Amino acid sequence: MNISTFTEFEGNARLTTLLRQGSIPQSSLFTGREGVGKKTLALLLAALANCRQREEGGSDDLCGRCPSCIKALSGNHPDIYLYDTSSGGDTPGTSIKIEDMRKLRKEAYYRPFEGKLRFFIIDEAEKMTEEAANCILKVLEEPPATTRIILVTAHPGLLLPTIRSRCQAFRFSPLSTGEILRLLETRPELDEPELRASFAAGSFGRALELDLKDIRQKRDALIHLLESFLREKTFTSVFSNCQKEPFKSLLRKRAPVEELLQLLTGLCHDIYSIETGNPDRVVNRDCRESLQKFTDRLSLDSLEKMLYHISQAEKDLARNVSPQICFETMWLSLKNMR
Repeated sequence: MNISTFTEFEGNARLTTLLRQGSIPQSSLFTGREGVGKKTLALLLAALANCRQREEGGSDDLCGRCPSCIKALSGNHPDIYLYDTSSGGDTPGTSIKIEDMRKLRKEAYYRPFEGKLRFFIIDEAEKMTEEAANCILKVLEEPPATTRIILVTAHPGLLLPTIRSRCQAFRFSPLSTGEILRLLETRPELDEPELRASFAAGSFGRALELDLKDIRQKRDALIHLLESFLREKTFTSVFSNCQKEPFKSLLRKRAPVEELLQLLTGLCHDIYSIETGNPDRVVNRDCRESLQKFTDRLSLDSLEKMLYHISQAEKDLARNVSPQICFETMWLSLKNMR
């Protein structure tokens, strides 16, 4: 965990305050885009609940100095468990397996070793196998008084309904560009922080990992695709482009298609900004001339329609519909756009 106090935590201030000052539900579901701080906040809450200085009437933030805080912040607290695909006990891999959840179910019924509460945090909870998810249904419904279970996911729709119904859900909003930029300014080794913040789509994690050259290539491919689509006004041009690189490879998996949809959303916003006389809001400033040409072909109503169908494609993607079908169906929905 890169931050050690709540004052360092950016974004979702109201939600953070609510969870800090209130009683943390015994079974919670933290949802929102990747990289908006869901797992970080879960770990901070677990550390805060067991901070010894707080128990003695100190600050409502982590002291960072007591033995409990030192162990929690270093990932070595005996009452704080983190489950994910990379550190899933004896069974690391691409899914969270039943063996790991059996261990959780067993450990959840022990009393805390050192602290006040035991925390079990399941990151990327949508990667639980069906058997693993069913294994923890009972403990989610009736956890012991000293146990807190937090499921973290960017894709709640992929969880079993029986899992979602047993948890109190908390929705994390995307971070603002300004919030991400402030965080990036603490990382002087990263290039072009303003561009990273603009392309981050509300996710600090995404801002850190961005390959700006790769992003520009994908964005330029989308601009070419949009130009072809508006020129021919048929789905044939889209289908032809989807059979060639870079789209042929990108459309095979969900994550690249999510990125394409986010980039296309950004292009629509930029075209809208140019069309409404707000050029300072444009993110893709290095291709403003190309975007300017779209203002003669895309009305504000058309942009609104595009944004609607992009959001529908994102929802379908979250429901595990084929990435290629999501992307192509979106363009099919736009074929009569004027």
